[in-house]
Amino acid sequence: MPERAETESGLIVVELSAEHELEADHVDAVVEVKASEFFTGNAAFTNAREVASLVSKMEELGVPASAFSLQAVQAETSEGLLSRSSSARYTVRIRLVDMGRVGDVLAAISGLKQATLRELRWGYTRELEARQDWLEALARESVKKARRVAAGLGVALDGLHRFSERTWESQTRVFGVRAGGYGGDEDMRPMASTVSSYSTARSSAGMGFTVSHRKKVQVMATAEFRTHPAPGS
Repeated sequence: MPERAETESGLIVVELSAEHELEADHVDAVVEVKASEFFTGNAAFTNAREVASLVSKMEELGVPASAFSLQAVQAETSEGLLSRSSSARYTVRIRLVDMGRVGDVLAAISGLKQATLRELRWGYTRELEARQDWLEALARESVKKARRVAAGLGVALDGLHRFSERTWESQTRVFGVRAGGYGGDEDMRPMASTVSSYSTARSSAGMGFTVSHRKKVQVMATAEFRTHPAPGS
């Protein structure tokens, strides 16, 4: 846990930081399906053949019907005429909670001619609780550090003057819709709230996928304590 302490105008300033790792507990796969017929609502899952084929394939892998939701439908019309025979592009979200089967699901999607995986949204249900625990641990350690510094300087702590914290997230983004298919980069960004990360890559085997669903989070806390001369000093 990196740390720094200094004194300034009757203040002891303590800076602490720690890096933690979070593992996703679910992922939303956003899939675009090209279909030969136009339907809206839940009818798309049973009446649009290509969408129904996607659902059927996922059910074979243990994905329940409740995991599917229709995000958008874009009709492709001829001369502005919309009918059931109009082709359409369906955007379907599939929530996966069995993380051990994610690789199998992604491979199955890649094998469907009319389906294209557009995005993965990793979810971290415990993230807010975990961040609060990490911040509390840094706060406690800040007090301990300030007391040690005060003892060494021969002063006494008078109370907290100011406290602030910052959080960054290091995430790998390897799935992207661009020429060449799959690629990635690493970045660091401030994290104001729960942030989704995207991470999947096609392996050299072609049909296989390497799936990563962990992210690193760095938390920094700065605490300023007022001081006064210790009795008898």
